[in-house]
Amino acid sequence: MIRFLFLISLLFSCDNKKIINDVISLEDYAVEKIYEVTITHTLNGKLKAKIEVGKMERFYKNQTIFLSEGVKINFYNKNAITSTLTAEKAEIDETNNFLKALINVTLSDKVDKTLNCNSLIWNRVSDEVYTEEGVTIKTNDEIIYGSGFKSDSKFEKYHIKNVKGNFSFEIES
Repeated sequence: MIRFLFLISLLFSCDNKKIINDVISLEDYAVEKIYEVTITHTLNGKLKAKIEVGKMERFYKNQTIFLSEGVKINFYNKNAITSTLTAEKAEIDETNNFLKALINVTLSDKVDKTLNCNSLIWNRVSDEVYTEEGVTIKTNDEIIYGSGFKSDSKFEKYHIKNVKGNFSFEIES
């Protein structure tokens, strides 16, 4: 009987609550976990993007949403898809309002351009995509390499730093 009372008092003592809290931390477990998700992003009531993802997780006391198991973002202008971004994973920073696509990232327009890189950030407010890392852009007749890239989400006009590659241009007379 004395052993039983000792075990009960040990189990419910204040020090054990701290030990239990140290072992089981809420920050390590997802408070939300959703599979096969579509997130719609609008700006002033206009469709700007649809994000399709295999798994979405939100953690306790964290302003970042983790996306995994395949991420696909279709960007829109006047309800028509203008470009598509794909990646293995992404993180949505709700505090700073941006999404960071990670691992095997591609951005393709609807004409002939495809960008490949390891990470790409989409600022959801300014609707710009950018990275300071190395990028490769392929078109029907060009391959362009560089480090540092910035464009609108439509991938129409873009800037690349440290440009190298095989590309063509016309000289006006």
